[in-house]
Amino acid sequence: MTEMILNALMYTSLALLAGLLVIQMVPNGRGIEGTLHPLFLLSVILTVPLLQFGNVIVLGSTYATFFDTSLLDGTLTAMGEHILGTSFLLVLLFSSVQLVLVVLTKKWNRYVVSSLQLLFFIGIIGAVSLSSHSASLTEGYATGALSNGIHLLAMSLWVGPLFIVSLYGTRLEDGQKFHQWFSALAVFSLLLVSTSGFVMMGEIAPEYVNSWMLTYGQLLLIKNILIFPLLLFGFRHLVTLSGKGVSLSAQERQRSFRAESLFVLAVFIVTAWLTETEPPHNVLRTLQNEPFNPVMQFFLNEPLIENQLIAFSPSLWSGLLLGLSVFVFFLGLFVAWRWRRTIYSVGAAILFVATFYLGLMTSTAPGEIPVNLTVHDSVEEAIAVNRETNELDILATWSIDEESFAVVYQENERHLIAERLKKEPDGYRKYLDAEVEIENGFLTGGEQFMDTFMFIENDWVDVETISTYVTLGYVTEDIEQVRIQFSNGSVEVPVDDHVFFYIQSMNGTLEEPHQYELLDEDGQKVRVIEKRQFVHEGHVH
Repeated sequence: MTEMILNALMYTSLALLAGLLVIQMVPNGRGIEGTLHPLFLLSVILTVPLLQFGNVIVLGSTYATFFDTSLLDGTLTAMGEHILGTSFLLVLLFSSVQLVLVVLTKKWNRYVVSSLQLLFFIGIIGAVSLSSHSASLTEGYATGALSNGIHLLAMSLWVGPLFIVSLYGTRLEDGQKFHQWFSALAVFSLLLVSTSGFVMMGEIAPEYVNSWMLTYGQLLLIKNILIFPLLLFGFRHLVTLSGKGVSLSAQERQRSFRAESLFVLAVFIVTAWLTETEPPHNVLRTLQNEPFNPVMQFFLNEPLIENQLIAFSPSLWSGLLLGLSVFVFFLGLFVAWRWRRTIYSVGAAILFVATFYLGLMTSTAPGEIPVNLTVHDSVEEAIAVNRETNELDILATWSIDEESFAVVYQENERHLIAERLKKEPDGYRKYLDAEVEIENGFLTGGEQFMDTFMFIENDWVDVETISTYVTLGYVTEDIEQVRIQFSNGSVEVPVDDHVFFYIQSMNGTLEEPHQYELLDEDGQKVRVIEKRQFVHEGHVH
């Protein structure tokens, strides 16, 4: 709950800060009459690093409980060993520069100062995004941080001015001139929000409909639906400020902006709630640790069997609800265009959210059972799932525990793959999320290729740990062993039919730089291969 509150306040503070900076950059006559109190800006700037430090303390408390240490030691560990600590230090740096600009540049040109502050605001957004869900779960860490940063920046630039107008709406100098620049900014920001949102959804919740079985999926769906009322009010403000819709008094206009801001706050609260739930990168695997959401259970017309997914299968009743939601949305657009009272637009927005959500939920039904949960007669049959047309050649197997083993094979004489299989009384079963792949390794022309893959969530081990490292490689016939040098020590791994495999799991993380020492039959080094980083969550080209 604490993390949720901190993140909701963080999103609100970032939006307020963006709104203040944008309004300061607007020429006279196109924004708020007079100047906003400088203490307001100073307070918002100070709030951002304090909230981020609050997240560091929450993580430190978790470390303190887990490792049975003091809160101070846990916080220092979070600061020094977790990306959240780096994120906080960067936020503190950029916020400090902003404070200096506010205090010491009062005689400077306001456009220059605001531009510099906006530049450092973008830095704050980037720093906050380093510790986001998207950054930690995407295959390319930088890609996830960039997507989250764009999403957060665009949302802040979009709703920030809304917050300011909702607070000072009666001081809006010229609604039509405000509309001329704000509508363009809002449309551009909305496009960025949508694009970056789809990118993050594809990484965090690739099984979108199936994720509704989890609390995270339900919250994500609600968040997505709540975007539509923002579009409705955006249309209302577009037509009324441009003079093409019903004319609003200054008080009613401010009331309308405040209503939209309340929907924005609802989006922020739901988004913050998402940070406290398990992201469904793999729904069935997440269901092993997270409970089935009772709301989804209520809407299913028949219970699911073990390991069964859901499907989007609209019925007559759900189709009517979805059709009604579409009608209500367009009715809301008409009400926003022609009716002065904001309460009617609020009612239309709430009715749309309810009918659209109910229409989607009643459209779900029991779906398929993934084929990779099938028990197969042979190892060859198990690894051939989804690779039926490819040529597979098993190279070696390694025991992981009494019930499972890793099988290493090559595909089409191009790719080197390892995956975990479970021994069943009547055959072999594939795990949901236990596979690594080095693509086109056999086409590189080199004598060897190897990588270590880092997993935060996986099926390579049965115990819940912070991180798992899986090493896979190919070497020449002159190599008998490979000594892998990690930051926590070294391990010697035997070579079997030119390949080697190693797995370790721990409640911590390793430093990224590592190396492989290739040893001959006498234990002498033949070659040392240096690596700067691990491959995160999946496969490498």
